[in-house]
Amino acid sequence: METAVVNQQFTYHKKSGYTGFIIAMVCVCMVETVGVSYLLYKWSPFLHWIHLLLSISTILFLILDLRAVNKNPIILQNDELIIKVGLRPAVHIQLSDILEIKSGKLNFENDRKNKEVLDLSLLGFDEPTFEIVLSEPIQNKSKTIQRIFFTVDDERAFYELVNQGRGNH
Repeated sequence: METAVVNQQFTYHKKSGYTGFIIAMVCVCMVETVGVSYLLYKWSPFLHWIHLLLSISTILFLILDLRAVNKNPIILQNDELIIKVGLRPAVHIQLSDILEIKSGKLNFENDRKNKEVLDLSLLGFDEPTFEIVLSEPIQNKSKTIQRIFFTVDDERAFYELVNQGRGNH
């Protein structure tokens, strides 16, 4: 008898240094914006305004992405895995389409640049906790995805629930 997994949520940012990294980047961007804007205004007011708009856009993007990371957990519901990392598009995977779930540390460094791999780890230098191998490829934008790397804070509970949903106890 197969049991449906109902609305389980998993965070993916608490064990990473993502929050600290983004806060540091926002601070650096703010200092850089003030300094460069001051220098540019004396040289070219037009370039000053372009730089200021681009800098404010960057700072807003970083803040909104951090907020989205904190507010959008990975969701297991109705036999579907929904992975939405920050402001990036969500990936919907049926649990029955998962061929294998394994440690993301095994093949990540060698395989992360492959065309059929989707890397959803927060920071490019963090190793993901899981790799999902799909039985059938999915389309993501213009890419055909066969494997997905991502991070989950509560590894054990996530692994057990995914396997329970797949019917593998």
